[in-house]
Amino acid sequence: MTTCWPLVPLGALVACLDARRVPLNRAQRARRPGPVPYYGASGVVGHVDQALFDGPLVLLGEDGAPFLDPMRDVASFHDGPLWAGNHVHVLRPRPGVDGRFLAHALNTISYAPHVDAATRPKLVRARMNGLPVPCPSLEHQRMIARELDRALSRIDRQLDELAHQARLARELEQAEIGQALLRGGAGCVRPLGGVFTITGGGTPSTSRPEYWGDEVNWITPADLPAGPPVWVRHGARGLSVAGLEACRATRVAAGALVMSTRAPVGRVGMGAGALAVSQGCKALVPRGGDVDLRYAALALYAAAPDLRRRAGGSVFPELDTATLASLELYLPPLATQRAVAREMDARLARMAEQERERTRMKALLREYRVAVRQAAMDGHLPG
Repeated sequence: MTTCWPLVPLGALVACLDARRVPLNRAQRARRPGPVPYYGASGVVGHVDQALFDGPLVLLGEDGAPFLDPMRDVASFHDGPLWAGNHVHVLRPRPGVDGRFLAHALNTISYAPHVDAATRPKLVRARMNGLPVPCPSLEHQRMIARELDRALSRIDRQLDELAHQARLARELEQAEIGQALLRGGAGCVRPLGGVFTITGGGTPSTSRPEYWGDEVNWITPADLPAGPPVWVRHGARGLSVAGLEACRATRVAAGALVMSTRAPVGRVGMGAGALAVSQGCKALVPRGGDVDLRYAALALYAAAPDLRRRAGGSVFPELDTATLASLELYLPPLATQRAVAREMDARLARMAEQERERTRMKALLREYRVAVRQAAMDGHLPG
């Protein structure tokens, strides 16, 4: 860390209250809802009905926090009641230390020399106490914290606005696809199960290395795009022939659709080669030659919000085969389907360019956020 202020070990600036933490899992938190924030390694992860602590406090991740990602915060300031689990250090600033300033300072430290990253990054208490923290006078701390709060709030509002624009663009994208599909002219409406043969998938035991390899391309929901459909050839992992037989999945030929039906519902890809799918997906094989694969993929993508609403499941949303098969698919003549698909591809390309620009702006704002905070620690207040 580059700073014009003297560096003081964190342990000299705070009292550690970790001994008073009580972890609650998600089910336990659900049984005691309330207004009190519950802190984990990544910040507030829920709310409960009682408090273990009362601020002003600084919360610093212990294990599982993004210590090695300089773009993400690992510390936060909280003034008020809270509950904390055992994945976050609870620190009470000593007299002469401003908690807001301390949280900002802790978010500028390079944690690589201080965390144990054998499995996932962990900041043990002994190393935490030795973290070098810039320590100007209390007056300067308060001034820096005040100006940083203002500057970072402006940046965060801009990031929120970009995220809002991205959500609206995704909704517009699906709506425009749906409208384009209806402009195809004369056609017929058929249930999806009448146009495609729908097959499920499976996952072999992950403890059996002989089940995994590159003999069978295997697709999971994570391998499918969050946005419009794309061609998929393989996933992050593949199966051996023995693994395919062990999980009783079916390998389908090139030219099938793949749709995620679990965690999350509604992602769509088009098979560029033979493949099998996990139990979180369905493979849809065309029954005849009267459907354009790209057109059908776009129709499924446009129907994703409705399919998510129709999904059931007590643990996580899941779309069963019968519900998917009952989806009504509007099919104009094949030539019209292909024309609609070409038109939408051109529109989606323009929307994708806009999304790339939003992504570029978000990256620049995050870099600027880091730079502003680091400059403040070196005595250069944001304007």
